[in-house]
Amino acid sequence: MMPRIGQFACIPARAASIRGLGAYDLRVLIAIALHADGEGRAYPSLALIASRAGIARHNVSRSIVRLEKAGLFRHHRRKGETGVWAHSVYEIIFEDAEAQQSPPPAIEQVIEQKGGAARAIADSMLAIWREECGDALPIPRSLDRDRVTACQARFGDSFSRNVEQWRALCREIRQSPFCCGQGSSGWQADFDWALKPKSIRNVLEGKYRDDRPARSRGNGTYDGIPPLGPGGT
Repeated sequence: MMPRIGQFACIPARAASIRGLGAYDLRVLIAIALHADGEGRAYPSLALIASRAGIARHNVSRSIVRLEKAGLFRHHRRKGETGVWAHSVYEIIFEDAEAQQSPPPAIEQVIEQKGGAARAIADSMLAIWREECGDALPIPRSLDRDRVTACQARFGDSFSRNVEQWRALCREIRQSPFCCGQGSSGWQADFDWALKPKSIRNVLEGKYRDDRPARSRGNGTYDGIPPLGPGGT
């Protein structure tokens, strides 16, 4: 049974580029979408899908498995009033809905997705500085070319391309009363200072720590702040 002229089906555009899907799979997806409501839910039986797609019923079941695995729809069964399984429900997943439901990517993922771009690295490092030190130390208004270059260099040579090592350094700076302006001169550390190799080395060596609190437990840690890994310059 062919659909009447004027009928149409709305399916996710990404279905056309997913590898591993065959012609039968796309025909099943279209057949299901022909029966979808405004929210992308459809309730056709296997027999109706097979009729619409023009393929054997057992091939429909196989296509449904592949389409669901590809993330193009969710499939579950509902029980009727008597408690017997009554019909299947298909919820088509469109790009917009999928994007809204996805959590924001981790910093490492952002860097990887942008191919390790210098700007992405700098943005990530500035976000961590704001997170860890922004309540006590100045935050740059913008990232100029020199700052982006410095971030890229330190990310590679001082932090072994691991943003958590930079975060640990920021926490160490924030824990230092001297770096936070409590010294006799009132000097404060800032983002540019924290990116200098000499500053990183001095922080790693504990030169800005306050010795009055319990400083070390014999393993090089300080107040629960994780030490930086290898690669400090």
